[in-house]
Amino acid sequence: MRIAYIVPGVGLDNEELIRRQEILRSLAFKGTEVDVVSVDEGPYTIESGFEEEYAAVSYLRKLYEVKDYYDAFIIGCFGDPGLRAARELVSKPVVGPGEASYAIASLLSRKFIVLTPLRSTVTITWDQINMYGYTGKVYDVIPIDIKVADIQRNSEELLKFIKDSVKDVLSEGKAEAIVLGCMSMGFSMVDLDLSKDLHVPVVNPVKISLKLAEVLAYIHLTHSKLSYPTPPLDKIRHLLHLKLNI
Repeated sequence: MRIAYIVPGVGLDNEELIRRQEILRSLAFKGTEVDVVSVDEGPYTIESGFEEEYAAVSYLRKLYEVKDYYDAFIIGCFGDPGLRAARELVSKPVVGPGEASYAIASLLSRKFIVLTPLRSTVTITWDQINMYGYTGKVYDVIPIDIKVADIQRNSEELLKFIKDSVKDVLSEGKAEAIVLGCMSMGFSMVDLDLSKDLHVPVVNPVKISLKLAEVLAYIHLTHSKLSYPTPPLDKIRHLLHLKLNI
């Protein structure tokens, strides 16, 4: 089984791309090959609606290029940019980490909170929650006030920021689980320590999206083409830079 984790942007240096690939491979089931697939354009980080929309088109050409090599795909951003377009473009499973994380959190708790990097990403996250239909399950979206590019630098500092951000909500019983609403938070691998210290489930979108991709590929289950119909490829071939007849 082959899984592609596609990064919709250019903000990660080669060292970080390799680190994330090693983490994904360490989490994968035996027999699963995971590649981090990078692109040549896109935002450095996604901290605004503009960057998210730009990210949505940054990886679609690459996705189409590698569609026959992999068995499932993960969009490497919690905001799930371009998820609908990606599912229309390929017939194999495409996992959005945000969508997958909300689904799991709703199974594990009656109410949960979502941590997001900045105040500027709060409304974007709420829009995503509303779109997926989880408004009634989310108590709040809480910014930890750390830029995406800085999240990886100090896991101990990240733990402290998160604990300080959520302790009152949890102690008052307003939420019963936490979703790490950023892939950089997920790749910091602080979820187990947080869960142990705070005594609530902490949903890591990196782990959730990988395992869902593996399961869907293993049981040969993918999205419905009635929900995500294939676009007219002859019409969009110039957008994908296709040189051969389809």
